[in-house]
Amino acid sequence: MKKILYFIAVCTVLLAACKKNGMTVENTEYEKVAPGDPKYSYLKFLNVTPGSPVSNYYLDGVKFSSALSSSGIENAGYAYNGLYPDLGYAVTSPGSHKVTANIIPTATVDKGLEVLNTTIAPQAGKYYTIFTTGQYSATNKSIGPILVVEDTKPPLDTSKLAIRFINLYNGGPNLDFIRNTTGVKLASNVAYGQVSPWTEITNPGPGAAPTILYTLNNAATNLPLLSNISGSLTKGRAYTIYIRGVFGNSTYPPAFGTYTTFY
Repeated sequence: MKKILYFIAVCTVLLAACKKNGMTVENTEYEKVAPGDPKYSYLKFLNVTPGSPVSNYYLDGVKFSSALSSSGIENAGYAYNGLYPDLGYAVTSPGSHKVTANIIPTATVDKGLEVLNTTIAPQAGKYYTIFTTGQYSATNKSIGPILVVEDTKPPLDTSKLAIRFINLYNGGPNLDFIRNTTGVKLASNVAYGQVSPWTEITNPGPGAAPTILYTLNNAATNLPLLSNISGSLTKGRAYTIYIRGVFGNSTYPPAFGTYTTFY
């Protein structure tokens, strides 16, 4: 019986084996995984490698990401700014693992090419986001190196928000992350590849998912890099907010992103 483990929606589903009209249906068990269960380590991948081809991730040679195929041949995956899984975490066993990524076999260029080969060592019961960085090109066919960030869960309150900021703007300056309405710095002087501590927003605004405006300033000059960035965030959740792109590159200008880290 094949087991597929995901901490995306915590549930248990068992598809019973049956045989109808001569067709056998395979049993597939979805195992309930309790949050923080030390039997597992919890992983999320975010591709912030400009120019990245569409690829999928493998752990120890076994496909780990689950982009769907519509043709029976792997034809979907994760390119620049692609997040897997988009909500929650996928799970693996603690300890050392080889992480690779390969271009999907239906690509028109370099199909099947390995574009990442590295090692991670997640610890039991801990959560991680793995960011691919660098810049993919015809002369650098790699989506690495990777940045591994441990995701420690902050206290959550249904009337508040928790946010953190990570600077993934390649070649860019240190940044201040500021809430427009209050002028409060939610993160200060964050350098490339660094992540700020969690900050609680105690008055996010009315409604279940208020829209909040932010500005990203160059920490050295206090001049805005991006202004009036907006995001509708659900109360009671923790979000990672990030900037990606390549400094001075018009093809990959600074761009703002956010994803739910804990809920």
